[in-house]
Amino acid sequence: MDLNPAQRSTEPVRRSFSADLIVLAVIIGGLFSLIEMGKEWHHPFQNKVEIDLSPWYLPYYTMLSFLRGAVAYVLSILFTLFYARWAAYDRQAEKYLIPLLDILQSLPLSAFLTPLEIGLVSLFPHTELGLELTCVIVIFTGQVWNMTFSFYYSLKSLPDDFNFVGKLARFTPWQKFTQIEIPFATKGLVYNSMVSMAGGWFFLSITEAFTLGDQDYRVPGIGSYMSVAHDLKDGWAQVYAVVAMILLIVALDQFVWRPLIVWSNKFKLEDTESEYHDRSTVLRYLSRSRLAGWLHDRMTRFVRQPAVIHPAVAPSTKPRREWRFLSRIPWRNLFMVIVTAALAYGAYNVILLLWAVTLKEWLHIGISLLLTLTRVLTAIALSTLIAVPIGIWIGSNPKLSRYLMPITQIAASFPAPLVFPNLVVLIYLLHGNLEWGAVVLMMFGTIWYILFNVISGASAVPQDLRACTQLTHLSGWQRWRTLWLPGIFPALTTGWITAAGGAWNASIVSEYVQNPDQTLTAHGLGALIQDAQNTNNYPVLAASVLAMALFVVFFNRTVWKRLSALAQERYQLIT
Repeated sequence: MDLNPAQRSTEPVRRSFSADLIVLAVIIGGLFSLIEMGKEWHHPFQNKVEIDLSPWYLPYYTMLSFLRGAVAYVLSILFTLFYARWAAYDRQAEKYLIPLLDILQSLPLSAFLTPLEIGLVSLFPHTELGLELTCVIVIFTGQVWNMTFSFYYSLKSLPDDFNFVGKLARFTPWQKFTQIEIPFATKGLVYNSMVSMAGGWFFLSITEAFTLGDQDYRVPGIGSYMSVAHDLKDGWAQVYAVVAMILLIVALDQFVWRPLIVWSNKFKLEDTESEYHDRSTVLRYLSRSRLAGWLHDRMTRFVRQPAVIHPAVAPSTKPRREWRFLSRIPWRNLFMVIVTAALAYGAYNVILLLWAVTLKEWLHIGISLLLTLTRVLTAIALSTLIAVPIGIWIGSNPKLSRYLMPITQIAASFPAPLVFPNLVVLIYLLHGNLEWGAVVLMMFGTIWYILFNVISGASAVPQDLRACTQLTHLSGWQRWRTLWLPGIFPALTTGWITAAGGAWNASIVSEYVQNPDQTLTAHGLGALIQDAQNTNNYPVLAASVLAMALFVVFFNRTVWKRLSALAQERYQLIT
């Protein structure tokens, strides 16, 4: 479904044999890379893989890390399309699915890492498969939540006109999904995919090299390379790793995200042609390949099946039953029973742990929760003040976006163990402390959710509305108040929700910074969780994580839900 006639290309396509060779080489290279990754996954299990700090090994390590991130991203897309659509169209399930999503996005990384590592290594004790699956799933948990929220809120704000057109054309559920819902949500999904991939790189060194008790687990990759270089204080190796990470991010921007951004522009809701047409050299070159065109045609035939219309058949007088996602699948109730049983079993074990928590410890948890809440809200407020003007500036200027987007992705992707110790040193040089310095660390982990969503919202503002503000000669503040702030508000609410979850998650590494020489802590729930994990105080660990999860659900239901409902009702971009 082409929502933007102004972006239709009328230039004739010239075919190129060299483009076919490059596309074929990329396909063959991708297949060989997957084969190499499969070999790595089936190596005999080793507690501690030796990482060679020679720069000649970096291309191989970078390839392995990229493939883990790519596999996690594919899983994230599949989960997003399934989970968000289920929650958006099934009101009964929505009451449970969205709070569960709130909890999952706010749980600290260690809550996923430790049980996954124990379970998967025990399941695959003789190969590296358990450790590799742990890395992929943990990267998945760092990518998936904001993508799911983005798609969910896009579906909730889908204009009634689009649904009416789908009914007139007698679209099947699959046709509605591929020709209305996906195009409408594409722009938000693309930008949230970018910040999701950046989030995966942010915790990469923790994911690929971590300790559990007296065991040191590593898998070969650029994250473990960074971790070993940092532990050994090898400055040149850290420089090599940073250069490799920057090259990987720039390559992904130019070969993946830039073409997707340009392609997604045709789904903007506008009829007026903009002065500047966003371009992608890679996308233009791919259009010259016969092989890429053939693959595109086959995919299009599969995805966009034509609607079958029988005009001679009189409409039925029987009331049509409204279609609901998964409502006709017979095993749905069985699935809910299994999930309920699993939750009940988990709740029983948690209650046994909580029984050992004293009243004094509960009071300490409550005070720590309030301190961390103050830091989270402060980090979101400061991030909003910084990200909104920058995001509108980048999103409203495609020519500027072409050069600044790689820089923002690089800044958002630097792994926490490389960035946070240096930021802490800077904070103490400014005569500060970690009590307020933790807010700065949280901002570095959460501002990107707001920034990328604001860029997405600003770039989706129709050219028609921009032209109206120019014709009426609105001043700078009037244009912001009547065009930009209302235009980005739906995307901004999604950014706030995902940034809040990211801030609670980042509190673990922001309030508890561990260096080879010393450990710095701030009073808060994140530091309490990390300390309980290091001392194996499982009752306090369970109580702290539970308190965080319950409060996040309460806050999201009372604050963020009302803001998102306001955005859906009053600030839909319909021209």
